[in-house]
Amino acid sequence: MSETRKIDPRTLKRREAMIDAARELFCEHGLSGTTLEMITAEAGGSRRTIYELFGNKDGVFEAVIRDCTGRVTSIMADLELSQMPLRSALIHFGETLMTLLTTPETIRYMRLYLSEVPRFPHLGKVFYESGLMTGRRIIASYFERQMAEGTFPAGDPKQAAVFFTSLIKADYDFRQMTYVGWEPHAKDLHAHVLAAVDMFLRGYGLDPETVDQHPVVTA
Repeated sequence: MSETRKIDPRTLKRREAMIDAARELFCEHGLSGTTLEMITAEAGGSRRTIYELFGNKDGVFEAVIRDCTGRVTSIMADLELSQMPLRSALIHFGETLMTLLTTPETIRYMRLYLSEVPRFPHLGKVFYESGLMTGRRIIASYFERQMAEGTFPAGDPKQAAVFFTSLIKADYDFRQMTYVGWEPHAKDLHAHVLAAVDMFLRGYGLDPETVDQHPVVTA
């Protein structure tokens, strides 16, 4: 099964061990080159355990995808943005997102997932929905609250989330996936996020220099 169901702690620990082992094996050998025997040799258990917990190898791969994307989105969901001024909140969200997306581990996993999409379209949809779309929903909810409170111009919060995340992400993740060995420096990411946030705010008619001092949007 791809979703965690109610299982005892010992079995849950075995499941997590299998996901951890499978993630590394998939990265090294690909989905087709990884066997169930290889996973059980690393994590323990048996083929029967895999069938009971994941269904089959594709189920293991889906669980790995959900585990990796879930680690990122859980961090984003836990950000305390509501009590921060608008520009500061957007900068905090943007820097956290870009730090997570540009780690070598994240890029490694993204290369793996995208390489398997043509053969397993369903898993591509899982990756998209559990990763990108979950992150967008988090920031869309934030914009919806700000619009309701009058601190951001009224409009479509989902569209605002698309514009914002697109500006923040730019081509950094794609560049890392294609320029093997290239990694952005922290100061470059910081400068990029500041520029992207300010461009986004100006696009909505807000002055980045004064928006946190005079946050209320008048009609």
